[in-house]
Amino acid sequence: MAPHARTARFVTTFMMALVGGLLFFAFLYEDAVALGPERAVAEPRGLQIRYLIAMVLGGALSGWLLSGLYGRRGIGGYLLGFVGSIVALMVAGLFGSAVGLLPDILRQGWDASDLIPILFGAVALPLSFAGAPLLFVGWLVISLATHLWAKRVRGA
Repeated sequence: MAPHARTARFVTTFMMALVGGLLFFAFLYEDAVALGPERAVAEPRGLQIRYLIAMVLGGALSGWLLSGLYGRRGIGGYLLGFVGSIVALMVAGLFGSAVGLLPDILRQGWDASDLIPILFGAVALPLSFAGAPLLFVGWLVISLATHLWAKRVRGA
């Protein structure tokens, strides 16, 4: 896509997909450190790939849905972008959890208990920042970059 043809929706969709993928890799790294090298290698790769795809898709969907919150002028625009980033993070986790569980739900059938991990996905990403301040700073930087890029594309 030519640079002049990019829209704020493209920017936010791309950047939130990137955030979803990067956060998944951060979780994966954290699990690998906690499990140790032998057990981390034994984890099923298919499941990891499925959740990576789910988180990228969840991030892309949240960026697409919330693109109107990014790239606005002034202090209010920055606040709107920050709120958009928080909501996008929660939507990405919610959608990523739902898509990640979808093959299991289709295979075993829907059960009301499946709703618990799906809903937990909405808060798992924001809660992960509590124990990882550098992850939070990285997310803030990417969120600010998303806002500034969308602002540039909008011509605001």
